[in-house]
Amino acid sequence: MNKRERIIAAIEHAVANGVKKREIADFCRVSRTAVTQWSKGDVEELKYSNLRSLAQVAGISEKWLAEGKGHMVDGTREPPNVYGINQNVEPAPAMHGAVPVISWVQAGAWSEVCVVDLDPEETEWLPRPPGASDDTFALRVAGESMAPRYNPGTLIYVDPAVQPEGGDDVVAVLTDTNEATFKRFVQEPGGDKLLMALNPDWPRRYLEINGNCSIVGVVIADMNLRRR
Repeated sequence: MNKRERIIAAIEHAVANGVKKREIADFCRVSRTAVTQWSKGDVEELKYSNLRSLAQVAGISEKWLAEGKGHMVDGTREPPNVYGINQNVEPAPAMHGAVPVISWVQAGAWSEVCVVDLDPEETEWLPRPPGASDDTFALRVAGESMAPRYNPGTLIYVDPAVQPEGGDDVVAVLTDTNEATFKRFVQEPGGDKLLMALNPDWPRRYLEINGNCSIVGVVIADMNLRRR
């Protein structure tokens, strides 16, 4: 099989096991149209993160889907049930790889920082969220500008491979100071773009984007750790 044929087989395998195409799209963080195009268009440029997510939701071998090596189902996998149909609990999707928890200084220069340059002994690592790209990193929220949605200490996962859309929470770099900031991306009618603090009492709640900042990545997940 070529890659397109393997993708078609993976989708059919997932559907045969009760996973709807819209659920495949949601799990892979793409549109339903994109899933349809995977079986029709050029798949050579398809992101590896999409192949990984498709393999996870279909319950098949990631290596087989991406490279055609081995078997589609390795004999140890259960049929996919990532949405917990007819159950009152949902199995968590499988996580592969890890992301570094970096400082806000490192976030400001992330485009120039390589993961392999991080000291593995000094760096804290967390499981990578399903569907996240290899460049994803984590930050601990500092300050109150995004409270109460994100309180200080909350871990946010930032994916530079995701294109920001209006309403996304993003990490951006102010070019005049090279400092990273965490805000909501707002695109007003007419094309005006803003960064907005969620805290209504924040002194400078809105920051116009007029060439004075660049967006590092979009927040795709967040986590609060319980401390006793």
